[in-house]
Amino acid sequence: SSVQDVVLRKTPQVFFGLRRRGRSMVHLEEQLVPVATKPKVEKVETGIITSGKATRIVEIYNEDETECITIGASSSTRTPEVREIVSSFTKIDSEKIQLVSKVGVFPVKQRLSDEVASKVVAVGVKSFQRPYQKYEHPIVVIGAGLGGMQTMISLMNSGRKDVICLERLSTFGGHSWLVVSNKYTKLQTESGNYHVDYMLPDVPATSEVEGDAYKTWPTRDQLLKMFREAAKRHNLGTVTKFNTNVEKVRPLPDGDGYAVYTSPSDGQGESELLVASAVLAWPGNLCNHREIEWPGEEDFGGYIAYASFSKVDYREAEGKVCILYGHGAFTIENVRTLCEHRCKKVVVMCRKRNLCGMRVMSWLVGYLEMPVPGTILLEGMQKMYDLVGFDCWSAHSVKTDEKRTFAHISQKTAFGVTDVYFLAGYYGLMEVMVDEIKRLTNGCAQTKKGKKIKCQVILKAVGVVPDPQFDKILGLKELVGLWVNGDPLRSVCCNGMFVEAQNFGSFASGPPFAQLARAVRWFVDYPSDFEAIRPILPKLKSSPEKPAYVPSATHMLPTFSSFNLIPMMAAEMAVYNALKHLKQRARHPPKKYIAECRAEWEAYIRQWKKDGMIDDSKPEPPYPYTEEMVQGWIDRTNLEWMRKQARQQQAASRDA
Repeated sequence: SSVQDVVLRKTPQVFFGLRRRGRSMVHLEEQLVPVATKPKVEKVETGIITSGKATRIVEIYNEDETECITIGASSSTRTPEVREIVSSFTKIDSEKIQLVSKVGVFPVKQRLSDEVASKVVAVGVKSFQRPYQKYEHPIVVIGAGLGGMQTMISLMNSGRKDVICLERLSTFGGHSWLVVSNKYTKLQTESGNYHVDYMLPDVPATSEVEGDAYKTWPTRDQLLKMFREAAKRHNLGTVTKFNTNVEKVRPLPDGDGYAVYTSPSDGQGESELLVASAVLAWPGNLCNHREIEWPGEEDFGGYIAYASFSKVDYREAEGKVCILYGHGAFTIENVRTLCEHRCKKVVVMCRKRNLCGMRVMSWLVGYLEMPVPGTILLEGMQKMYDLVGFDCWSAHSVKTDEKRTFAHISQKTAFGVTDVYFLAGYYGLMEVMVDEIKRLTNGCAQTKKGKKIKCQVILKAVGVVPDPQFDKILGLKELVGLWVNGDPLRSVCCNGMFVEAQNFGSFASGPPFAQLARAVRWFVDYPSDFEAIRPILPKLKSSPEKPAYVPSATHMLPTFSSFNLIPMMAAEMAVYNALKHLKQRARHPPKKYIAECRAEWEAYIRQWKKDGMIDDSKPEPPYPYTEEMVQGWIDRTNLEWMRKQARQQQAASRDA
């Protein structure tokens, strides 16, 4: 009879003893019984590589072989190093972990001097899943925008039931979309990387909202529908208290939680005091517009308004010359909106000409697994900038060398992403003027460089600023990484309004929001891990002029890098980082995306001609990007990173 798929009820020593005593095969088979095939174990790639050059994969199983993690190892990786890695995952003392090889027929104990086998069982480890920290009081999330919603979902999906969200406004979506934007505002980056379910690895990118297609560049109203639909799907309404101001957050005297003082933002109801075990804040930083006034505003006689917070009546722009003062992301948005309202011309006036992005380059950095080098990014940007006669390499924000062998971009505003800005510039509907308004007279703006610009409309797109009161509300004296006063149970996160990079992985705020939501939950689950990164986290003092809850790029980059010191956290963050290109590729394949960009480009030309806004005799510019061109940048980016990896491996080999 067959002896496949069997297991010994006796030990191997007994088995061999039976054979030596001459027992027959019939008697031997009585000691064997069939067993069911074990279910396949999912192998979790940690991304961890031991010292030396990685030449193989080591599979590490828990004690009952129901879980498996993998690491990269060299041919000389020894048992102690692997035991330390397992210890860092499980927080079990490495001395209590014994590695047993799965190579061959019988298990073999791995000695300290042994080269670790390719498959080992970690005896003493019941599970690689560590037990979460339990709390007496609820976990409070402040803010029901994208980041707050994703934080709630992350907490609830991990099994936590005692979660409360406090939101000042009356619904989901956040201050940026509910207050700062207007009905003409659109998402500038691609929708595949901006939706609530983005942070769920097994859930595809949102493609439909309330029965309608979720557009590539959805409007504010469709985005708000997306937020509401996601909130309903995840039952977030049951744990969210709307119309609730957070007045103050302070640690309890006994150190066992936090007092959260609230009041009704709509004037209805009474103030309350909540006791929380953790407070995870997403206050937002687009709180108030910067204020600027010029001499002679009362004499101007035209229309003057701030370009954000729904303060503009765009009907005032029709047929008129408009000065758009500023050159940040809100400026880029308003160039499109003013042209859609048939203005005569937009004069973008600014102290510095910041770089803005364009649709295809925004898509490219989201599509690729590896970041796009600055040199390739600027090469792609130049295709658009050629239409307006500007060398983007000469921008104040670009640092490079004489031969342009590298490019580092540093500016205090995010890339506004648009194609219309460039098309309007080509046709003379938009002009950029690096200057400042000195004073206004009737129907005229006089500049500091001595120019006089006849105009009828001035929109102040001078940006928005954070609210320093948030530091006081949170009791924030010093931001340590993402954490209030270095407390792992009190985080504060917001979107970064800056560019600071030499390689570019995303123009969108969606991917970093998802990573931040997972990062703050990690330390709620495992607060003791915070001590591993505390010494290297950057610190930022609060001041009335510059609130600490809104850090710069130089603060955020080392904060993200610190997570690599916690191996299992680094592995999870790598999974979240991969979501960007996976969801972008599934939602926006190249051919379809470029065709959509081209169709929009041509539609604007047709509409402007129909409205008599542009000269019919001027040649129509073809859309600057093709599939072949984009594929070339994809290939070059991949090749660049392959070469970099090869150089690193060669250096490691020399060091070894």
